[in-house]
Amino acid sequence: MSSKNNRNNVLLEVKNLKKFFASERALFSRAKHFVHAVDDISFEIKEGESLGLVGESGCGKTTTGRMVVRLEQPTEGTIKLLGKPIEEYERMEYHAQVQMIFQDPYESLNPRMTIFDIIAEPLNIHNVGTLEEREEKVSNLLQEVGLTPPESFLWRYPHELSGGQRQRVAIARALILNPKLIVADEPTSMLDVSVRTGVMHLMMELQQKHNMSYLYITHDLAVARYMVNRIAVMYLGKIVELAETEELLHNPMHPYTRALMDAVPVPDPEYKRAEPNIIGNISVPIDPPPICRFYDRCPFKEERCKTDPHPELKEVAPGHFVACYPVQEGKLR
Repeated sequence: MSSKNNRNNVLLEVKNLKKFFASERALFSRAKHFVHAVDDISFEIKEGESLGLVGESGCGKTTTGRMVVRLEQPTEGTIKLLGKPIEEYERMEYHAQVQMIFQDPYESLNPRMTIFDIIAEPLNIHNVGTLEEREEKVSNLLQEVGLTPPESFLWRYPHELSGGQRQRVAIARALILNPKLIVADEPTSMLDVSVRTGVMHLMMELQQKHNMSYLYITHDLAVARYMVNRIAVMYLGKIVELAETEELLHNPMHPYTRALMDAVPVPDPEYKRAEPNIIGNISVPIDPPPICRFYDRCPFKEERCKTDPHPELKEVAPGHFVACYPVQEGKLR
């Protein structure tokens, strides 16, 4: 796992963030129904720290990341970088400090550009250095990400590289401007198992060397344990649990987090395990009722869960926050 530096400076602050998408719209009329992709979430990331967003597909992880890098406009809420709302940054100034690594290394690289052009493009856009200085910087960065000798990669095209090599190019492109924060959207999920660990280890080394922070998006708790300091578990647009990585994995409290833990594969063909303690199917995110998002699937639901608003995140143990009434009342710990 990445080192847990005790940083006091808050790099990224997200507060009451929402993103709704129109689910249907008649011609020349306003939308009446909305998908609540992200619905009132708050968190912060300190300098040198990594936060993992974990949850099943459709929970709002990627949408959150895209809002942080300004690829999506929030419906409501604020995002601050170093205490300053991101809207007050010039777009180029902001993107020099916040970059993104996308999930698919086959789609995120322009097939018509050489590796040098792909990595150097941010330098060109920001008018950094001469051509010779850019070539030197790209070569040095290729060495850092393990593509050596760099001269054998500079003038090749993405289709000439393996998936792991392409993702290393994507990492180099994200690093070229020395950003403070990188949003990594499942950067290893589409790679062969044999190369995932190498890419993850590379990202940890680069974080320590460049003192970067990660917002690491993943559905894999094993990857999160390896990569991040804290984990935020999302369900249908809400953060339902937030804690230090080892604390959350050893003491999951929210029923959904417990179900995720029960679903983690065990590398033993003889091991027999019960089904995760969860009922029904995932709820529909279109105009969800104001009650707990997990109510329909929760085996521990109470009458209060059906009548009261979705519970807020509350600290139930030092640094451990949970959005669940039975947990907050001490019934599920």
